[in-house]
Amino acid sequence: MMPLHPRERRRERGLALISVLFFVLLMVATVATFLNRVGIDGLSSRGRDRSAQAEALARGGVQLAIGLLLEDRLLETDSIRVETRRDVWALAGREPMRFPDGGELRLAIEDAGGRLNLNALFVDGEPRDDLTEVFLSTFLEKVIAEVPATEEEADYDPLELARNLMDWMDADSERLEGGPEDAYYQDQQPSYRAANRPLLSVDELGLVEGFDPRLVNTIRPYVSVYPVAGADGINPNTAPTYVLAAIYSGGAGDYRLATEDLVRRIVEVRATGSILCDESANHPDCVPLAETIGGDVFPPPSFQSDVFHVQATATYGDVRRRVEAVVDRSDVEDPRILAWNLR
Repeated sequence: MMPLHPRERRRERGLALISVLFFVLLMVATVATFLNRVGIDGLSSRGRDRSAQAEALARGGVQLAIGLLLEDRLLETDSIRVETRRDVWALAGREPMRFPDGGELRLAIEDAGGRLNLNALFVDGEPRDDLTEVFLSTFLEKVIAEVPATEEEADYDPLELARNLMDWMDADSERLEGGPEDAYYQDQQPSYRAANRPLLSVDELGLVEGFDPRLVNTIRPYVSVYPVAGADGINPNTAPTYVLAAIYSGGAGDYRLATEDLVRRIVEVRATGSILCDESANHPDCVPLAETIGGDVFPPPSFQSDVFHVQATATYGDVRRRVEAVVDRSDVEDPRILAWNLR
């Protein structure tokens, strides 16, 4: 065999080196891909573990909230059953709870009476009072002014919306202005009918003629639908200030929404540790609501409640899970969960 020319030997060694480098790079890439896959799988596994931990903690938070609500109910006396912002359930959300395993739980418990219960506007399928229509129209006018849109985009008619909602909720099938209630709804795709019953959720407002998502989302913080039956109006002891502004009071046909001054007076009474009560209540800390506002309230206010909105938010690292529930504690031996949403 003829010996290779030095140039050819160098070329051969060069080709061999390139081959070696190729396989080394291929091996490095393979190892890197494997390690990356292992890292991703590890992160994914840790993420799943944290997600499961957060969900379990959030679910446990709802059970803790139920325990606090039952404790509060058992401490109440028949002579004065009033929900306030100083009750044990209301204080639970002031500080987050931190756990040795790194978890954090935040509770927010809200008296359903701290919002306007739209179902309180009807009794046995009929408007509660002659004030129902004018109150709804006035309330919706206030809400429309807060819709995040231009004046042209927020071109709603509050009276028309009020009547549409009343037609949706009342027991009959005729519009207040005459004609069948279902005409509009039967033209939708898919078609449906007016409910002719109490509202079962705030989201249901989106089915009512004229209530678009933007308007429903603006209304949402103000209202509740719980309890569905036997409901009263706003609890002045637990409602936030923006809901207090929806208190409709007066007399002799002259009713109006609460002014800033009236809201301030209610907040000042609460700040002294006093309780806004019905005139018939017998308690040294009671301040009659009628004296504070100087008139009657529509719909009649609630002072005690057995239905509460609960929000339990659990965090592990960068993973967060939230459970939103509605709890009915009317039967202290068997509290019920009326609604449940995991986010």
